[in-house]
Amino acid sequence: MDWQAYQLYFCLILAGLQLMLILGFFLLRSELNYLKARMRRLLETGQEMDLASALERFKDVKEVRETIERLEEVLADIKTELSRCFSRVGMVRFNAFQEGSNDLSFALALLNQEGEGFILTSIYARDETRVFLKPVQKGRPLIRLSQEEEQALAQALGLETEGQII
Repeated sequence: MDWQAYQLYFCLILAGLQLMLILGFFLLRSELNYLKARMRRLLETGQEMDLASALERFKDVKEVRETIERLEEVLADIKTELSRCFSRVGMVRFNAFQEGSNDLSFALALLNQEGEGFILTSIYARDETRVFLKPVQKGRPLIRLSQEEEQALAQALGLETEGQII
């Protein structure tokens, strides 16, 4: 066989290779468009897109995460400190002597979350005012309380509703 007999086969092989190259080109083009769309969704800043700006955004996200972790640590410290602060308060105003002092006496209970604190009582009279401080540990008084002091303690502990002790 001479060269002309193979020419037909050669042309068919070249046509097949061209067809495969064209199909490969369209597949690569569609893949490129898909990747561009994904990149656009990833960046979505409304500004011109490039890889450097995308990497910069990821750096910013890392910094935000580190800041959040630091803030969570600070929040835990604040919660610990707040548990020691007075957060439970109960107050009862009363007339210690029935001589018209207009409820100027009071019992004030100040406790932290663990029920540690004190009850401050002020008894008002025309001639003098007396102030007493009674310690409270774990929600229980260490010294005998008056009825008004018990009410203030019950309010601070959340045991009193509308004047009635639960």
